[in-house]
Amino acid sequence: MADTITPTFSQGIPVEVDKIDRELKKLWKQDGTATRASLMNLAIYCEGAEAMARNTALISDITQSHACRSILIGMDFDAPQSHVEAWISAHCHMTKAGAKQICCEQITFLLRGNSCDLIPNIVFSHLDSDLPLYLWWQGEFSEEMDEQLWTWVDRLIFDSQSWNDPKQQFAVLRESLAKTKTRLILCDLNWTRLLEWRQAVAGLFDGPAERLYLQKIDRAVVSHAPGHRSTALLLVGWIIAQLGWKIEKKEKDSFTFSKPDGSGSVPLEIREEGTHAVEKLVLSAVAASFQLGYESGSSYLHEEIHLPEGRNCHYLLPPGKDTLLDLFNEELWRGGKHKVYLRALDAIEALL
Repeated sequence: MADTITPTFSQGIPVEVDKIDRELKKLWKQDGTATRASLMNLAIYCEGAEAMARNTALISDITQSHACRSILIGMDFDAPQSHVEAWISAHCHMTKAGAKQICCEQITFLLRGNSCDLIPNIVFSHLDSDLPLYLWWQGEFSEEMDEQLWTWVDRLIFDSQSWNDPKQQFAVLRESLAKTKTRLILCDLNWTRLLEWRQAVAGLFDGPAERLYLQKIDRAVVSHAPGHRSTALLLVGWIIAQLGWKIEKKEKDSFTFSKPDGSGSVPLEIREEGTHAVEKLVLSAVAASFQLGYESGSSYLHEEIHLPEGRNCHYLLPPGKDTLLDLFNEELWRGGKHKVYLRALDAIEALL
């Protein structure tokens, strides 16, 4: 039986695993004009040859803005035997002045068969000095993950939108992290994807006239494209966490929340419609309504505010960025501990 994955990407120079450091030194000696740069360690876990090729191209783009040593780990679970292959390469870019090349290392591993237990050792033994470690986990977390890995990670990057069962995955992650003391910060690209939406929703109530209706919201509807329910739920989680609403009743896509001041209940409906991760948000408050959605035929967000006595406002907002590179760069540039995300996550636990 042939191995399932045959790498077709430009993986670099094949090396023996125990000789990687020596071969990296040789690589830099071959070109004395290039300057090696690294401000962090970036480890990416993925599955399949196609994902490895895509991530190699992605790393090349990332290193234009973030100097790092990258460790790409690809898994081939269907291989008949356990085996590890490795390659080294460098991503070089000219400085803005065009005076010299700045290069970043990439170490690529292909783990065949049942080799998951090797991931912590592979990552730890090839870190660049004591620089921070960002681990980008592409795929689902296993219940058998080695918790020791978390003790080395500063920022754990993932995308909950890609998970088949977000509730189960968050439970696995929470249980795994609870078993060890760790400093890592959770960085959900699904949360980053909502940045412009969260800013726009907050903007609906910027004015003093609009803010009067914030605590009077009595109905809400959120629409999302097929396959993006988790993104819509994160937006709902942020809203209810910020307003202090508590779940009273839950059906499949209909929820009822109570307000912290006891002034009444708020029904909220989630609808699957449209083509965007979050398509539309409608908030009703007595005689006022606030709506946010995409302008017809464009990618711009359209804010609509309708207040009593015919006071209507319309605003167009620039669209957010949704490519993996854009989301990753946004995450790295903004930093922070994501305390608001954790509150939103706690708020939607009962909704998943």
